[in-house]
Amino acid sequence: MQTNFKPLRILTLLAGISTFTAQSATAQEHQRAQFGLVYPISTNGIRAAQISNTVSLHILAGVSAGEDGAAISGLATIIKGSQRGVAISGLCTLTSGDASGVQISGLVNTAGMASGAQIAGLINTAKSQDGIQVAGLTNIASCNATAQIAGLVNTAQTSSIQIAGLSNLSGKDNKVQIAGLVNTAGSSNGQIAGLVNIARKVKGVQLAGLVNIAEESDCPIGVLNLVKNGEKQLGVTVDESGNAVLALRTGGKRTYGILGAGMNMRMPDAPYTMEAGLGLHVPLGKVLRLNFEVSNTANTNFREISYYKSSFRTLLGVQLGNRVELVAGPTFNYVNYISAQESYTRYSLWDFYGAQSTNSLFIGGFAGVHIRI
Repeated sequence: MQTNFKPLRILTLLAGISTFTAQSATAQEHQRAQFGLVYPISTNGIRAAQISNTVSLHILAGVSAGEDGAAISGLATIIKGSQRGVAISGLCTLTSGDASGVQISGLVNTAGMASGAQIAGLINTAKSQDGIQVAGLTNIASCNATAQIAGLVNTAQTSSIQIAGLSNLSGKDNKVQIAGLVNTAGSSNGQIAGLVNIARKVKGVQLAGLVNIAEESDCPIGVLNLVKNGEKQLGVTVDESGNAVLALRTGGKRTYGILGAGMNMRMPDAPYTMEAGLGLHVPLGKVLRLNFEVSNTANTNFREISYYKSSFRTLLGVQLGNRVELVAGPTFNYVNYISAQESYTRYSLWDFYGAQSTNSLFIGGFAGVHIRI
């Protein structure tokens, strides 16, 4: 019986020794600190890529299996596994695994799943970002991003906040996009752009300096709003100054933009009229509604603007069938014109005479007919 148990005891002993050795080897895979010049000239030597650290300090570049404290390198920090804590590099921080904490570099930060902050002079990339990405040029999150702030471009499938000097790109859903030029999204709660907003469905406000494009958007704010389920009207209007304008009104159920051009027979020295503005629909019933408009018109001969007017209009709209609307109402106006020019207003509420121009406030009128297209 004893001889039968000896092989079993030997195997058990060997298994225990193997387990102890493996545990020791595993324990040795983490170091409290690593110091070095550049890989492999460091305290972890050529095995640096297999060892994780609590603190890593490198004059030029450091390599490790993971970091869970602070990693600081003059040029580059290369982490083969995950990173927790703070990683600061003069040029780039390249993390193959996930990153939780802060990545700061002069040029590029990369990570798998990033939670925390990525701050780079040029580019941040992550599969998903639960935190903030700040870059001088581009932020890229393959899936989700909580907040992206870039000088040029932000890209993500879904994002909570995107702020860019040039463009924001969100493949599916986005809560807020703010860009100097262009926002694009599948669905968005709000888009603010200096030039163009593009989305499939917008639940909140689309605010653009020029164009809003969407399949569904109740509150687009822009000069030109191309909304598939919105309202488009082409109309002819006249005002107290003699401006006869052909204008396009485009928007959603509530807000719309105004873009038009026309002629003025009362101003021979400035016969051409241009108009741009914004409006708000307020329903009063099936056939009646109020249209509040803020409009800017300029009368010019294309050499100088000689008569400039800003107006606030309160217009009653009467629907005739499904396509025609008659509008009319009072306007409150501010005008600026060359002092030698005729005022084209009989009564003014207030006048201020400058060295070369005159400024006036007055009450006027506005009327027209709009046809839905």
